[in-house]
Amino acid sequence: MSEAIFTAGLGLPGLGPIAAADMLAARPAVLVVDDDAAIRMIMADTLRDAGFDVVEAADAADAARLLQQRRDFQVMVTDIHMPGATNGYFLARQVRERWPYVEVLMVSGQALPARRDLDLDCDVLCKPFAGIELVGRVAALARRAAEPEIGGGFVAGSPPALRA
Repeated sequence: MSEAIFTAGLGLPGLGPIAAADMLAARPAVLVVDDDAAIRMIMADTLRDAGFDVVEAADAADAARLLQQRRDFQVMVTDIHMPGATNGYFLARQVRERWPYVEVLMVSGQALPARRDLDLDCDVLCKPFAGIELVGRVAALARRAAEPEIGGGFVAGSPPALRA
């Protein structure tokens, strides 16, 4: 089940592994949620190598607990298909309702609906994907979360303002 999800490495010609993070002003906090420990570790390590502050969760309940404890997450990356009563769609909807300043990236190896058909304000990424694609999407979402008009103007170390 934990087959490779990345099609290429993170490196870009002429750029070091931290280059993506250098484009960001701060170390954005990212929550990675996946029931497959190997895939979760690969995604988390890729994002850490790019300079993100990453916390891992094995399921939706763990993710909700972490979101309640840490108010500085800017992005959540979640698998869609997880065992149990709460899948990635439900988790994304819960995050949109309770923590609207957290941007959501849903990933899956299964066919995904078009973003416009999700009825959620989130981004989607199909496995397999390149590590640089994951980093790019998360960086873009972190920048969006930091914009006052969109994500509440998050400032590291302080809880972001809730969107209206």
